[in-house]
Parts: sequence; C-alpha cells; structure tokens
Amino acid sequence: MQASQLDITAFSDLYRHYSPQILQFVSARVSGYQEAEDLTNTIFEKAYAAIGRYEPSPAQFSTWLYTIARNCVIDHYRKRRLPIQDDAEAEMLATIDPADDPERLLLEDDRRRSLWAALRQLTDEQRQVVGCRFFFNLSILEVASLMDKTEGAVKALQFRALERLKRQLAPDLLVS
Repeated sequence: MQASQLDITAFSDLYRHYSPQILQFVSARVSGYQEAEDLTNTIFEKAYAAIGRYEPSPAQFSTWLYTIARNCVIDHYRKRRLPIQDDAEAEMLATIDPADDPERLLLEDDRRRSLWAALRQLTDEQRQVVGCRFFFNLSILEVASLMDKTEGAVKALQFRALERLKRQLAPDLLVS
C-alpha cells in the first residue's frame, strides 16, 4: 500500500474515498456537524501519522480507520465529560429534500424514527455489529478482528440483533 510509505497522493485518494463514510459515522455520534467535520479531520490526521504502523493483514484499511474513528469519538466525549450521543436523528433529518412529496416524507420520517428507536433497544455490542456490518459493509472476519471476538460470537450478536429488530419493527409479520 503506497499510503503506508507516507505517499501524500495515495493517502489523499484514501481520504476522498473514506471521508464521507467517516463523517457520516461521526455525525451520528456527536451533536453538531461542524464538530463532526473537525473530528473527521482529526481522525485522518491520526491515521496519516500512524499509517507507517498499519499492516494490511488481517484488518482492511476501512476496519483500521473505523477503529481510529471510534476511539476518537470516545476520546472526544471523555475530554468533555459529555454523555455519548447514540441518536443520529438530527443527521438523518438533515438529508431530507424539502421538494419531496410531504406524505412520503412523513412516512419515511416515521420509518426512520422507528428504526432508531429499535436500534437504541439493542445492546452496545449488537449496535456495533449492526453498524459495522450494514453501515461499513465489513465482513464477519473484519468485525471479529475489530471487536476482538470470534467470528461465531459476531454471528451470534448479529443474529440476536436482527431478530430483536425484526420483532420490534415487524410484529405483524411474525407468526405466533
């Protein structure tokens, strides 16, 4: 990987590729967009400073970067002694186009609120697995490496989380 030799052009390509995902991840965990942008820049500064220590095996770059992001968010709250923000509702509402059909917007908003309410009912580990698997599209192996768990434990956490979400979000679809 060229970026690991401190090639600024190669790292710039990685920044352009991953910064939208990292910004969205951070935005979902802090209170303001400016704060999220600042933290995202800090994350990439830390990644660039540590890129020489990055080893492509077993973790992919995205897993490594996600770990830095998660740790930066935790450090951010520790320094300020603030409660960790799990609710990304404000970030989601910011993506709504006001020119859209109002009825459709209300239905989408209701679905989003239901989903976030259901996600808040999961354990921290279940939320982390769901986020890594479906937000970052990480493999079971990558999530296991990131969380320092076995692949079986990650699969079990994912199964339990999805079952709980299904029970909460679609109770009418379940057969008693």
